[in-house]
Amino acid sequence: MSIYALNSNTRLSDALERDLMRQELTNGESTSIAKLSKSVAVSVKNFVVAFWSYVVDVTVALNDARAKDSRFSGAQW
Repeated sequence: MSIYALNSNTRLSDALERDLMRQELTNGESTSIAKLSKSVAVSVKNFVVAFWSYVVDVTVALNDARAKDSRFSGAQW
């Protein structure tokens, strides 16, 4: 099972689903809710920081554009 289909229309057969579950359960790794929740929290924090940085950059760009526009539009011909 080295190739997985990444198609949203693909359905898993019962045998394939059992094989995938058996493979995941026998890999020897234990799953920790604390580690998973910490990973989710870090991901959410990174998203919020990146989104806020984007909002600040857009605001600065809009303010610069307004300043440049006011300099040119106020000129008398």
